[in-house]
Amino acid sequence: MVAFLIFKLLIFLGLLIFLSYFFVYNIIMKLVERRRIRINGQAIQATVADYKILKDSTGAQRYFPILRYTTKDNQVITVQSKKERFKKYEVGKQLTVYYLPEEPSKFLIAGLFPYIKVTGFIFGLLGAGLLLVEIIKTLRRLLV
Repeated sequence: MVAFLIFKLLIFLGLLIFLSYFFVYNIIMKLVERRRIRINGQAIQATVADYKILKDSTGAQRYFPILRYTTKDNQVITVQSKKERFKKYEVGKQLTVYYLPEEPSKFLIAGLFPYIKVTGFIFGLLGAGLLLVEIIKTLRRLLV
């Protein structure tokens, strides 16, 4: 019985570390980076130059826009968005992007809210909370 409770405790602790890192810490760092680009970045108009198209396992197509913009230093930057789209922007469409002057290839598209990141963060916190409750219950059973 004690060995099982210790094993259960180790599994819960491992899951807590996993959830805390991937769904809380990682997402917080990505949101902080987004905010840094938004605050310190230069707003500029980018043109959708092309798309990289990928198909997932179900055959649905995902579109990753390739953007082109000219920095304040007249440097032409072509970058591919890491954010997938389920429908295409028109090629030639103008989008407002923020880029970092010291790292012009780091950018974000204005007006896009990171719903997936925020949802992952919330579920990560809920999962971590539930694991903490189970860890406390298991410790109580182990110490009694």
